[in-house]
Amino acid sequence: MLSVDWYYERMKLVKTFAKEIEVEEVAVCIPLEYKSACLIYELSKYTSVIPVQLDRHSTKEEAVKWLEERGVNVLRKRDALNAEYFLDCAAVLSRIAAKYGRKELKVVELTKTGEHYLKTLKIKIKAVSLDSSTLKGVGENTYGTAFGLLDALLRLNVFLPGKKVKIIGFGRVGKGCARLLKSLGCKVSVWDKSEQRVIEAIYEGFEVSDELDSDIIVTCTGSAGCIGAKEIARIQDGSILINLGAEMEIEPAGEMVKDYGCVKKYTIGQKSYYLVSDGYAANLAVGSGTPIEVMDRTFSAAILALNYLKREDFEGVRPLPSGIESSIILETK
Repeated sequence: MLSVDWYYERMKLVKTFAKEIEVEEVAVCIPLEYKSACLIYELSKYTSVIPVQLDRHSTKEEAVKWLEERGVNVLRKRDALNAEYFLDCAAVLSRIAAKYGRKELKVVELTKTGEHYLKTLKIKIKAVSLDSSTLKGVGENTYGTAFGLLDALLRLNVFLPGKKVKIIGFGRVGKGCARLLKSLGCKVSVWDKSEQRVIEAIYEGFEVSDELDSDIIVTCTGSAGCIGAKEIARIQDGSILINLGAEMEIEPAGEMVKDYGCVKKYTIGQKSYYLVSDGYAANLAVGSGTPIEVMDRTFSAAILALNYLKREDFEGVRPLPSGIESSIILETK
């Protein structure tokens, strides 16, 4: 296993932009893996950081230990609810804070799921959505996340060329996953409820079908429970089910008969299937997530977005300012 120091050494942009942080306090509630640990540690040099676990599935114990060895302790979510600024994922911390009576939130949100939720809140919101940007929304989601899927699949030690793969959801994440697996020799077909995305898939040369007769089924919809008992009844015997979305998109059905660690075997009727990481996003739960260089840019954007929140007077949820993306690209060159 790679040391967290490997990730830290390579996150050069975060080290550059962390020095510019202007907020006095920020609670960080994002998947606590190796790269986010590097972000948290670097920020802790220049401001007060309150890191909390997003959930147990995405938390890497080595990352927590690495932070503790450097004097940064991971706290409970309730210890972070009064922080002035949030760096949040899927609005997890924002939801809890609103539930417990916060009347105002200042948030940098990483996901489209979280952006949608923040827009429904009836309290005073001042937020920047990173997912609205090309840097994160396209760069990370389409070109980066697919490598996290590949990482997870390789850890299952299955031979991918020739495998029939169904990608459910042909949004930004689904497109990247479909393209990458196709390039590796997988027989990829896709399905999406959106007519526009179906047309896009056809023009990219993918077979479009709602059949579930595949060796591997990958969900990328962003919708909880898009695969349930009804759909599982239609899969072929021995299918591997794996989720790449921000929600718990696969609801297992039938009887769990074998626990292999990060994979569980279920039987339903006369068929069996395998569920990876209990339906949680496998790129984080099984793999090491999105590649270092990609997250280095996304986290740098988050730092500059926090500064934007402090400087600018506005209400509502705004997209990431294009000037921030330009600053990061210029620093990359």
